[in-house]
This record gives sequence, structure tokens and C-alpha cells, in this order.
Amino acid sequence: MMAMDKAEIKRKSILGAVLLLTLIAVVMVDDEDFDTYLVERSYQKSNLDNPFLAFNDGPPFLQFMEDVKNGKEQAPLLVLLDINMPRMNGHEFLAALRDSEKLKHARVFVFTTSDSKKDIDLAYKNNVSGYIVKPNSSSVLRNILLSLQNFWDICENPSEAL
Repeated sequence: MMAMDKAEIKRKSILGAVLLLTLIAVVMVDDEDFDTYLVERSYQKSNLDNPFLAFNDGPPFLQFMEDVKNGKEQAPLLVLLDINMPRMNGHEFLAALRDSEKLKHARVFVFTTSDSKKDIDLAYKNNVSGYIVKPNSSSVLRNILLSLQNFWDICENPSEAL
């Protein structure tokens, strides 16, 4: 039998299943292609194992989450969500996500340029896991991504779908 390292053993989906062969993704929902590129590049440079998926708007990601709900896709580890998007802003996205009984427990971190107290308060009212203002430095960005990974590595997941 092949030995597994701690990181491999700790990888769990929000459904609580231990994932040994399939890694769960980190998802970014942001309309700014350059921001997505910077995050993905920092993610890769940080040697994080989980796949990185990007959506440039809320509606395509909500469809992806419907596929998760219907068992066609695997639930993401966490979602990095921009607030300032033109077609469906992050607050509208959160409201739609939280209105869905099957999707309302998704782990969402707001990751945006807005440091508006109004945006922060509204995001937390929609049960985000955290609110992060996008940094201006790639080294700070890498530290944020590693901190998120470390945080989820020590968290226990529910034993079944909520």
C-alpha cells in the first residue's frame, strides 16, 4: 500500500469525502481578466495543488453550482468573489447563492478592490467566510493564497451535505 502525506489525507470536499485522487478546485469569479491572471499566476507560483477555475461573471458560476447540486460537478473548496462586476455584482451573486437551499453553504471569500464599509457589511450579512481587499503586491497575494490554503487544511468539513 502506498503511503500518503498529511496534505493528501486532509483534502476533503464539503460533502466530507476524503479525496485522494481528485482534488477539489478553488474558484475565482471576477470580470477582470488581468486580476484573474495575477491570482492564477500567484496560485501556481505558490505550488498549491488544487485546480484553479475562473469564471468572468456570476451567472456562469451559478450554473456551475447548479451542476454541483445535481452531482454533475464537484463542489469547490472555496470561492474568491469580486464585488464590482457589471452584469451581476458580487452582492447580487451572493443573494442568489444564499437563496438556494442546496448552495447556500458554499464557502465564499470576497476578493475585491472595494474597501467600502457598506460593501463589507453587506457581504458579511450574506454569510461570506471572509472579506479580502485585493493587494497591490504579488508577494502579499501569494501570502493570502497560502493563508487560505493553510486555513482550509486545518478546518474540518461537515460529514454530509448540509
